[in-house]
Amino acid sequence: MSTRPPIVAILGHVDHGKTTLLDYIRQAHVADKEAGGITQSIGAYRAEFKGKPLTFIDTPGHAAFSKMRVRGVSVADIVVLVVAGDDSVKPQTIESIKHIKASGVPFVVAINKIDKPEANVEVVKAELTQHEVFVEGYGGNTPFVLISGKTGKGVDTLLETILLLAELEELPFDPLAPLDAPVIEAKLDSKKGITVSAIVKAGTLHTSDSVHTNSANAKIKLLISDAGLPIKEVLPGMPVQILGFTTLPSVGDAITSGVLGSDLSAIQSGMKERSQPYMVKKSAPNIKRLSLIVKADTAGSLEAILGSFTDDIYLVASGTGDITESDVLLASTTSAIIIGFNVKANQSVSKLAEAEEVIIKSHKIIYELLEYIEKKVLKLMEPSIDEDELGKANVLKVFDINGDHIAGSSIESGVFEVGSTIHLKRGDIVKDARIKSIRIGKDEVKKVEAGKECGIFLSPNLDVREKDVIISYKKKVDDV
Repeated sequence: MSTRPPIVAILGHVDHGKTTLLDYIRQAHVADKEAGGITQSIGAYRAEFKGKPLTFIDTPGHAAFSKMRVRGVSVADIVVLVVAGDDSVKPQTIESIKHIKASGVPFVVAINKIDKPEANVEVVKAELTQHEVFVEGYGGNTPFVLISGKTGKGVDTLLETILLLAELEELPFDPLAPLDAPVIEAKLDSKKGITVSAIVKAGTLHTSDSVHTNSANAKIKLLISDAGLPIKEVLPGMPVQILGFTTLPSVGDAITSGVLGSDLSAIQSGMKERSQPYMVKKSAPNIKRLSLIVKADTAGSLEAILGSFTDDIYLVASGTGDITESDVLLASTTSAIIIGFNVKANQSVSKLAEAEEVIIKSHKIIYELLEYIEKKVLKLMEPSIDEDELGKANVLKVFDINGDHIAGSSIESGVFEVGSTIHLKRGDIVKDARIKSIRIGKDEVKKVEAGKECGIFLSPNLDVREKDVIISYKKKVDDV
């Protein structure tokens, strides 16, 4: 080989068909195995087209997984931006475009779901131009392909376009170069121990090699291919799962040859800290917050969950791996709820939780987990007795900026202030939130009075609609 297989990242909005496309390419059924049909961690897979190998990275589309998408782009040689023809450009499409432009990686637009009668290709092309993506025929030279990941229409043309972009990049195949293998995911498996997913960009990995990241060492015990088979070596462009790390490495770090020096006390300290089953905060705050212990299947998933937390949450501990008796005992002493994501609590752990009256809530879908936490936070904000109305506003128009719903509102009465609690009313439907920020034009303000118009940002990011009513209120608290 004179050039290595291209590493291709698939990006786009949630449910725009990224994994379905990859399934068709691989003739596999990964999407069927994913909770809720959405990708929630990075997976790397090999494929072949016209005798030429390709490596694909499937990245999550949900808003919470922004950092995973950044890592996917940073590892990739080429990006496929998937946009559903029946849904067009959405918040995570826009975010993906920003990541692509920042990295400078060549990309191709795949307009998907063209088999649907409601698909409108021209609308997609026009909306892409609003974000400075000018496809061929619309003022630019960015390649685009019309596809159906479900039926396979246009997929061969997409693969040909990817291979053409790869030829222009002239990716070097150098198995003798210094090892460079970015970590794309890491987790603590109850049966296998620490497992690390990586893609070799340069050099070669062998079983029994001594390798390291900037925070973890490994003597490689086993290399597993994306097909789940043990392999002896990993060449440039290949994805691999690695067993042999003594501590959990950080996702995004590069694996290189050799062992960390024993005199690097700072690194050793970090390794010792990371070897703990979870990270515990030592002291609880005095203010009232929702106390949580979070356990997730992978480091990337844990990062996404913790990155979604607001100041209303006090994180007692977090880590990867199944829920343990130690987690339950810690939750009992700190009055915390245990939140699990794609992890299990065995029978003895569940019995201990019942005896200690500890709540364990396990989820397999990220947005269901975040919705549960939001509801628990809002429960803390409920008035204990009654409320005083501070202001009332009518929603005139709703704007979407990077996934945030901004309520363009007219203040009918009273005063609205940043940090105030609100009711969002739509007929008989009432949802609660807090005012995250207020803008008048481009200026952020602390408060706005009756008779003025402004943009109101809410936390959590509720589904605001035109003609909704926002009521700002203050709790009446019994002093006794």
